[in-house]
Amino acid sequence: MIHNLTKKTVIAKKSVVALTVYERGRGMIGRTFNDFDAMVFNNCSCIHTMFMSMGIDVIFADRENKICEIRKNLQPWVPFARGPGAVSVIELPPGTIERTNTEKGDIIDLNAELTEKAKEALLSKEFATAAHPAMPFK
Repeated sequence: MIHNLTKKTVIAKKSVVALTVYERGRGMIGRTFNDFDAMVFNNCSCIHTMFMSMGIDVIFADRENKICEIRKNLQPWVPFARGPGAVSVIELPPGTIERTNTEKGDIIDLNAELTEKAKEALLSKEFATAAHPAMPFK
């Protein structure tokens, strides 16, 4: 869930994090907001809407989760949209920013959920193997 702490509103009830390279590259391409209502990209300051079939609202947030840029109804085929100072990007259904009265400068709370593929990647064998015990210092 993503909350606007400044306005005390809910921006998104079910958000997912694009974590893997595939998910981050794909984003909302070929998807709709039927199963979730926000896609979060951490460690990110710019996006594109190439190959998308719909417009999206976009929130760019800085390290303190302060909104540093917003884009309402960003249309498909925009090659580059940037939020200076942003470290997180949230893609939302068009009209969400207007409906929730979200503005630049608002503070948000990002409690996004990992997608199934992201969970699998984090829990893969590579990450699950125990580290070798340290050799005693002689």
